[in-house]
Amino acid sequence: MKLFTENDVRRDAMQGKTVAVLGYGSQGRAHAQNLRDSGYKVIIGARAGGPTASAAAADGFEVAEFADATSRAQVVSMLVPDMAQPAVYEQVREHLQAGDTLLFAHGFNIHFGVIEPSPDI
Repeated sequence: MKLFTENDVRRDAMQGKTVAVLGYGSQGRAHAQNLRDSGYKVIIGARAGGPTASAAAADGFEVAEFADATSRAQVVSMLVPDMAQPAVYEQVREHLQAGDTLLFAHGFNIHFGVIEPSPDI
């Protein structure tokens, strides 16, 4: 697995891409707001009717269920709690396409093989 830092990427590499932020807790909210403030299109993936879905909508974000948000994005940021990630991943895995970027704020489930994305993701 390659670790990327700010020196490895260009800001324009994400131009025109949609970012799905899965989860809208403390990390999801901060990431989503920073991305939006930087000019990127952001969709929040959340459980329908849940408190975080309402909070994201109140903050002016488009909100969709996890699978729908994933299917409409090229960059997917998994920001739900570690213990919820495997279940959320099962909902979204078929909606990830070759070349999409799937990122995690914490790599526990990747490191221990609980979540194993396709090599083309």
